[in-house]
Amino acid sequence: MKGRALFALIVLVLAGPASGLASGWEKSIYGFMNYETIFDSRSVVAAREGTVLLFPEGRDPDPDGNDLNGDASFNMMVLSSRLGVELTGPEVFGAALGLRLEGDFLGTSGGLHHMARLRHAYLSLEWSETALLAGQYWHPMFVAGSFPNTVSYAGGVPFHGLNRAPQLRVSWSRGGFGLLAAALTHSDFPSLGPGGGSSLYIRNSGIPETLARLSYENESVLVGTTVGYQFLRPREVTSEGFRTTEMMHGLQGNVFAAFTGSSATLKAQVNYGENNSHLVMLGGYGESELLDPERGIYAYTGIRSVSALADLEGGGETWKYGLFAGYAENLGASERITGEVWARGSNIAYMYRVAPRLVYQSGGTSLGFELVYDLAAYGEPDEKFRFEEQEDVKNLRGVVSLRHVF
Repeated sequence: MKGRALFALIVLVLAGPASGLASGWEKSIYGFMNYETIFDSRSVVAAREGTVLLFPEGRDPDPDGNDLNGDASFNMMVLSSRLGVELTGPEVFGAALGLRLEGDFLGTSGGLHHMARLRHAYLSLEWSETALLAGQYWHPMFVAGSFPNTVSYAGGVPFHGLNRAPQLRVSWSRGGFGLLAAALTHSDFPSLGPGGGSSLYIRNSGIPETLARLSYENESVLVGTTVGYQFLRPREVTSEGFRTTEMMHGLQGNVFAAFTGSSATLKAQVNYGENNSHLVMLGGYGESELLDPERGIYAYTGIRSVSALADLEGGGETWKYGLFAGYAENLGASERITGEVWARGSNIAYMYRVAPRLVYQSGGTSLGFELVYDLAAYGEPDEKFRFEEQEDVKNLRGVVSLRHVF
């Protein structure tokens, strides 16, 4: 019902004539229709009917030694198709007022595909050098200017973070320099924990996730860095039935850059985190020291991860070519993990991706082709989630996309 209500609301807003808006308001409609055909050479770990690729599944031999995850798969979908509206209103508090509402049909979790979901919904106030944004928008660790322009939907994941979150952010800019500060909670992209992915862990901590970003940008260069800290309260009650207030807390950060020339653009980013599960990246956390054996109260420690990516795109108005490359590594934990673990890719030592692409464009319509080669090194981690032996598992994905942007 929520998905239907969102779809009905967006259609209602879009269908209304601009003349029907109150005086001083303007409306802009945008979005795209995206048809994708996807082939994988083996089973993969992915989200939303396979459209958001993470990494190949590990080997799972049957009694005869046949790999149960070794079979190819094929799918077609239009779930990432998007619809949005931007409204600009009269000046308030001496600032330009803006509203944005955007949705697609990927749902909010597995099994809810084809359901409309809320992507962005916020109110913004912009003064000459300062801006305030309140609502759901990109997590500050997601840097749109350095996100790769792959044919695959969200093709930079899990090397580049992916997260939209309810937040309050303030930004300042002058002479190309920018400073951003944000406080946020979790919604569709929560951290993992005892009950699976849930926003309860950050809500029960009583402390919002806080981040800051410093950047410089002109017509040809974007450079910057983001740093943040989060507190989670994974459990309120232990397995023995006692109250616990122990927190999982961790640092996260990145450095990013983009360079635009006359015929090509290069984007690059390096990410680090002590629990990057809410960013759809490798990592998480687990129970470390048993502080109170009688009550079952544990401390927590993060499973750290690092990733790096580069994306090169060139060409003209008709043909564009590109190459994406990404690497991610599990750095392990600073403390021994003796209890439960909640992490993404906890049995992967490292992984990398190479993805060349070719796109033919005509007006707002594009036909894209992309090959995505993934390798994940699976192994059995020790108590600090470090690996001595690994087994390489590979997947080759082929993607064809026909998209019209309006």
